Amino acid sequence: MMKSKYLAVALSAVALTACNNEDVLEVNQGRGISFQVATEASTRAQATTTNTIDNFKVWGFTDNKTLMNGLEVSYESNKWTYDGTIFWPATDVDFYSVSPSDVTGVSITNSSQKITGFTVDTDQSKQVDLLYAVNKGEKKDDHAEGSKPVNINFRHALSQIVFKAKNTNENLKVTVKGVKIANIKKKGDFTYPTNATTGNVTSESGSITSGTQGTWGTPTDATTFSAGMDANGVTLNGKVETAVDLTTATGENTNKTYTGALFMIPQALIPWDPSTEGCNKSNNVYFLLNCQILSGTDKNIQVWPSDADETYAEIAVPAETITWEQGKKYVYTFIFGEGAGYEPGDKPNPNPTLVGIDFDVTVDVFINGTDQTIDMGTEDDGE
Repeated sequence: MMKSKYLAVALSAVALTACNNEDVLEVNQGRGISFQVATEASTRAQATTTNTIDNFKVWGFTDNKTLMNGLEVSYESNKWTYDGTIFWPATDVDFYSVSPSDVTGVSITNSSQKITGFTVDTDQSKQVDLLYAVNKGEKKDDHAEGSKPVNINFRHALSQIVFKAKNTNENLKVTVKGVKIANIKKKGDFTYPTNATTGNVTSESGSITSGTQGTWGTPTDATTFSAGMDANGVTLNGKVETAVDLTTATGENTNKTYTGALFMIPQALIPWDPSTEGCNKSNNVYFLLNCQILSGTDKNIQVWPSDADETYAEIAVPAETITWEQGKKYVYTFIFGEGAGYEPGDKPNPNPTLVGIDFDVTVDVFINGTDQTIDMGTEDDGE
């Protein structure tokens, strides 16, 4: 009897962590308005951190008047600087900030703060970790003589998606050269929170105070995203029970702390159902892993791709039902062992890519031969 078993996917989510006080950068001093910056930072699958953020834009409003209108601030010579000097007014100031400074669709006024039509780049190496910050009611007396800069604490507006893999089968050798996630919406509108974002999250298990996060409208424009991976792929030779990172830095951002992780608009995921449709016909979410799978005692017999003329081919794996939240990292771990997903295609109930060899034992009944009678007498018996 043969049994079909499929690739398992484990998922975990953690809040993006914050820097401690020792990570706060030095700022310019003086009588004018100055800034210091921190972000809730990811310590794994690196996102933008307090140590890597290098520019932002800021808007300031006081007494229904504009104090700063998209002022660009950059980190140069160990301090945050901007052109000229803007001085503190006698009235309280609200600040609204965004990073990186070249984000398009930003519309900030005293009464409305939005980012319209934000679109995640389909080229992973060009994706940005969108950051936003709100400071409310900053007072001149709290920043006397410029001795205390405005503390801008950025929050992550997007969700971070990381991919890993395990192999629980000693008789499998798996090489993964690509990871895609299909039918993820890439475009959305973001509205700033009405409350300040100054409360800094200090651990991955932390939480963010209600009302201090922005909100996303319903995203649109579903497409397929590819994670960044090394051209040589990742090989799991036999049992590899500690999850291995599949994603790695690619493209023009390899000199930064970005990796191959994806930065996605928060959204609800509805998984592809293989029993009702082929993945190519589905509008729901699934993964595609470009891989080669070898099996046998010496792990030198190709079992995927099934076409011996191909070295690598994609397998399809349904996603899980989940809602990605902003400022959280989601780690997807693909577990090879008893199976490896489905063959992509148009038809429902696709074939599994791996079918394990099992055994059922029977033994033939001995078939009757010709019975033989042996006369035990001797020739002397008749005398």
